[in-house]
This record gives sequence, C-alpha cells and structure tokens, in this order.
Amino acid sequence: MSGVSARGLSPEQRRQLAVKLTRVLARYRPILDAYIIEFFTDNLWATLPGSWQEALDGLKPPQLATQLLGVPGEGEVVRYSSVWPLSLLALKSTACALAFTRTPGFQTPSEFLENPSQSSRLTAPFRKHVRPKKQHEIRRLGELVKKLSDLTGCTQVVDIGSGQGHLSRFMSLGLGLTVKSVEGDPRLVERAQRLDQELLQALEKEEKRHPQVRAAGTPAGRAGPPAAAESGRPAGPPVPGEPGGGLLQPGAAACPASGDADSAGPAALPSGAG
Repeated sequence: MSGVSARGLSPEQRRQLAVKLTRVLARYRPILDAYIIEFFTDNLWATLPGSWQEALDGLKPPQLATQLLGVPGEGEVVRYSSVWPLSLLALKSTACALAFTRTPGFQTPSEFLENPSQSSRLTAPFRKHVRPKKQHEIRRLGELVKKLSDLTGCTQVVDIGSGQGHLSRFMSLGLGLTVKSVEGDPRLVERAQRLDQELLQALEKEEKRHPQVRAAGTPAGRAGPPAAAESGRPAGPPVPGEPGGGLLQPGAAACPASGDADSAGPAALPSGAG
C-alpha cells in the first residue's frame, strides 16, 4: 500500500484531498472515536452492521490485519473466509486510497542535525521533559499560532486539552502570547503546575547569571507561566504579553522575568471550572 503523499500536490489538489478525508472521517466517526476497550465495556461490537459482524467474527488479529490492509506476509496469500459486504470492502478501498504514505520522504529537520534529541530552535527550558517529536510540534504549532495572532490582531489564545502545558508554556513565555490553558485531567493539571514552577526557577537562575539580559519591554514581575489553578478556583486575570515580545525567543538568550503564578499568569483549569 503506497499511500498518499501531500508533497507535490497543488493547493487545489490538497483542498480536494482534505474534503475527501473529512467526508470519510465524518461517515465513520463512531468507529474512529471509540477506544478499543469500549468494544468490550460498551459492547460496541453490537453496533456494527450485522453483515460486518458475520464477515469479521472469528478472525484472529493477524488475519484481520492482513485482510484489511491487503499486505500479506512473505509467502502468504490474502484469503477471505467469507464474502465481505460491499460496504466493508468500500471502506477498505477508501482507506487504502486516502492513507498517507508510511515511507519517509523527508530529511531530518535541520534543528536536530546537531543533536537528534534536542531542537536547536528551542531554548533549554522548553526542551526539558519534552521528547524530540514534541519539541518539533510545539515549536511549529506555536510559531504558527503566533503568526496568525499577529495577522488577525488576536490577543487571547486558548489551549484546549493542554495536557502538561508544554505548548502553552512555549506560546506564553517563549512567544509572548497571552494563553489560557484548559485541561480536564487533574493529574495533568498537577503535573503542569510542577513544570510551571520548574520553568520559573530555571528562568530566575538564568536571570541571575545574565542580569543584563531581559526581553525588551518585559518588566520584572509582569509575566508568569500558564499556571494551573486548583479545581474550581481560577487563577487571577492574565496579563497581556508585550506585542511581538517574549521572555524566551527561540534561539535567543534567556530573558526571564519572575511572576506570581496565581496573579500574573494565564490559568490551566480542569474542564468545567471557572
């Protein structure tokens, strides 16, 4: 299965591909949104069409993978134990036609050439506790949000499902955006709080080592992390960041500014709180 590669497609071809993908995802949303365990706990198997159940029942995982993916192992031949319904065959063909290629068609990003585990375009505090893939993602996404915010005049950014807050911290303290983080898992909120404090401590140490370095227009005490608030008790109002400025710009020297997490920084709230 060769798959689809967006590289080389014109903007119109990409738009058409996006439309097709959206239609397929919308049609099979109940299947895509389900967790594997829910097939057992919520009996989702019973929600599949009867013809699908008859065709798939009794297949072992390797057999199912071979028949669905159409990629038999060496010396194997794809054999169907029963006649599959057209709707299931159509889903299989559509998935194969629209699946993105699994063959790497790109080189290692330049930011990881020097060190494959550390992005050279993120300063050290934003790399801590973050895997290389996530480093790349938060930098690209954060810079895109920053660009869109500047173009549209957006003054507030909301990070829904912020998890441990890596992206929120980068957008807030790295790119100077005012960020509100929302996370429904109390464990992740607690983890985000600890990482916020670790980052503030790192910034304070860097400031002591380089007291002459500070982001232009960012006075001490005016910026805080996208800190997590206790459940049901939102933190104080966020302080807007200076336009185009941030405490730590990618690739620049650290320019920390200490702040009270409960009064200066945007808040990460459990869903439904505040």
